[in-house]
Parts: sequence; structure tokens; C-alpha cells
Amino acid sequence: LAHALVLSKLDYCNSVLYGISSKDLQRLQKIENSAVRFIFGKGKKAHVTQLLKKVHFLPVEYRIMFKVALLTYKCVNNLAPSYLKELIAIRKPTVKERTLRY
Repeated sequence: LAHALVLSKLDYCNSVLYGISSKDLQRLQKIENSAVRFIFGKGKKAHVTQLLKKVHFLPVEYRIMFKVALLTYKCVNNLAPSYLKELIAIRKPTVKERTLRY
């Protein structure tokens, strides 16, 4: 129930949330924490780190980064819809950029 109503809303278009302020991230994290406490029937003061691990949830900041990385991977490997693939341009590094400096 909590996953269907709350966490699905956090995941919906969360790549748009990339780069939001830390204050807004904290607010979203509080929502996720409350949902996990509800799932396990814990009180407001219960620690959620272990609960998040039990249900295999990432913190909100990492959920957002994962979603962006997943979309990029799908675009690069032709697994994404064409309207997304068109937004990604893969460039080949020049010889100068490929050399390593020590």
C-alpha cells in the first residue's frame, strides 16, 4: 500500500528532481522514511537505515542518481525510446584527450 501510493510517486519522473536543493531532498527523504516506518509498523522515532536495507530502498538522493544513470545507460545501448535517444550525443575523444598524464 505504501509502495503503491507513496514510493511510486517518488519514483515517477524523479530524474526531473536531479539537482534540487538539499532542503527539498530532506523533505522527500522524510516522506520515504515515513513510508518505510509505516510498512514495518514502527514509531516516529525508529531508525530507518536498517529498514531501508531490508526492503532494498535507496535513499532519495541515490534513487534520483540511479534513475538518471539508468536512463543514460538505456539511451547509450539503444534500449530507450527514440525521443530519449535523440537527446544523447556520444562523442569520441580526440587523441589529445585519450592520453594519460602522470
